[in-house]
Amino acid sequence: MTTLDLQRVIDRNRVGGVQRTVALLCLGVVVLDGLDLAVVSYLGPPLLADWGLSKAQLGPIVTSGLLGMALGSLVAGPLADRHGRRRVILASMVFFGVMCVATAMSPNVVWFSVLRLLTGFGLGAALPNATTLVSEYAPARRRGTMMALTYCGHTLGGAVAGFLTSLVVQVASWHWALVVAGALPLAYAAVVHVALPESPKYLARQAGRETELLTLVNRIVPEEFPPGTRFVLDEPAVEAKARVAGLVAGRFRLGTATIWIGFSAAFFIVYLTNSWMPILMTDIGFSLTAAATMGLLLQAGGTLGNLGIGSAMDRFGMHRTVVAAMSCAAVMFVLVAIAPANVVVLGAGLFVMGVFTNTCGTAFPIIGAAFYPTSIRATGTSWATGVARFGAIGGASIGTVLVAAGLDYHQVFLSLLVPAAVCIAAVVVKGRRARTPASAAPVTEPVSPN
Repeated sequence: MTTLDLQRVIDRNRVGGVQRTVALLCLGVVVLDGLDLAVVSYLGPPLLADWGLSKAQLGPIVTSGLLGMALGSLVAGPLADRHGRRRVILASMVFFGVMCVATAMSPNVVWFSVLRLLTGFGLGAALPNATTLVSEYAPARRRGTMMALTYCGHTLGGAVAGFLTSLVVQVASWHWALVVAGALPLAYAAVVHVALPESPKYLARQAGRETELLTLVNRIVPEEFPPGTRFVLDEPAVEAKARVAGLVAGRFRLGTATIWIGFSAAFFIVYLTNSWMPILMTDIGFSLTAAATMGLLLQAGGTLGNLGIGSAMDRFGMHRTVVAAMSCAAVMFVLVAIAPANVVVLGAGLFVMGVFTNTCGTAFPIIGAAFYPTSIRATGTSWATGVARFGAIGGASIGTVLVAAGLDYHQVFLSLLVPAAVCIAAVVVKGRRARTPASAAPVTEPVSPN
């Protein structure tokens, strides 16, 4: 029986059809995740008009989904490391689809917020596990590119949400926007169930699934491995009962802390701008359609940035790329803040700003996937995403305070310089002091036959 290092086998072969299929399917999951997250942001103006709410009363509607996403991320990571990435992705899609449809039937703010909390729980479970699954199919030299391309789905979904909501609200009502947003992931879950395979690295950690893994590897790479070939992972392992505690163990502590801080600051920025952009723009006289268009431009810029961030991280280094991107974002905050209230000028500025802000949010799951070993990778990326969601909640909540206090987009965008500085500082520390786990085993050549 021959024993081979699984990552080395994947690394020495080109990206094949199975890997592309996995990336495409996970892209679809992330698009729908982003759509169902962003749709509520565009429902703010119709809800204000329909239910006679104040802007402050929109706060629970905006933040409840983010709280649900944080809790979903914290729970889903350990579940995926225990039961597999595929199962958790499927369950989460069905759950958030059903909850989104149920939210359309809400009679008041309280029920809307409760159902939005439950919807967020499913959304929080889907995104980090979809990107983790892609990372575990990718060769190391293409990992950043493949994960970033997958993460493009989140901003693409946000852009689709703006278009979908504007169209449906004009034709029917805000209720039907939620029904459509919930029906799409339910239909797509059937496709995922049929076509999405499990992670090979997860299978390599499971006793008794060697034959299943061998069949999958023979599909992934053009090499043919004979029956009895055994694949192992040359990386540190963490006991199942210590998966969460392992994130803050000695060898991972500093890296985990800096990832959490930087990711939280990045999400603070992304979700403050995404959650309150329609309100900020309608407040200064733009129509809902114009506000949705500017939100779409912000998301479109993020999608464009995500197309390049992964290859830039693979080429120039993860930490250096993120520091440069967030520095450019800080410059754009100032330029947008001093820009006149003109739809063309603001739209262009928001597009460029989105290129940098959304890509920084995309970069942290890539950093986490490279930092944590397979035994805690889903836990590590999911907990990083979950903790960052509290930064997102902070952004949305602070946005509530700022908007309710009467601040316009000039002051709001200048305030974003603070979290930008925090993000840059965290990434600099991570890059200098915690690039890899201290006790990570070096990658070796395939071990000799038993």
